[in-house]
Amino acid sequence: MRTIKFGTLAFVAIMTIIISSCGSKSSKLKGTWKVAKVETKFDEKTMTPEMIKQVEETQKETYFRILDDSSMVIISGNTPHDARWQIDENNVISYSFKNSTSAPNKLGVYKDGVIKSESKTALGTITTYYEKE
Repeated sequence: MRTIKFGTLAFVAIMTIIISSCGSKSSKLKGTWKVAKVETKFDEKTMTPEMIKQVEETQKETYFRILDDSSMVIISGNTPHDARWQIDENNVISYSFKNSTSAPNKLGVYKDGVIKSESKTALGTITTYYEKE
């Protein structure tokens, strides 16, 4: 009888360690995310290299902090914006500004510690990679 109780206790302890070490998606995302890399695919006939560089540098001015399971702050320039975020089963992160009634915006896709965000513009595509500090 004593062996069964010890075996059960050991099993529960091991499972608790395994489950807690995996952590939730939310706990992996909590923190400050800054731009690690920006890639642009623009028509170089309409954009000069200087203009492309300026677009890339402007992208780097925006970062965000995921605070908990639903709150985040998006910092653009030096201006903070409170927002709510969520992640779906495909690791797509979306957000909406607090007190906004519009549909959520897609932030990007979380994979292997990186959030990849793609924006299609009239000039082309901007892909931004965010990494946690």
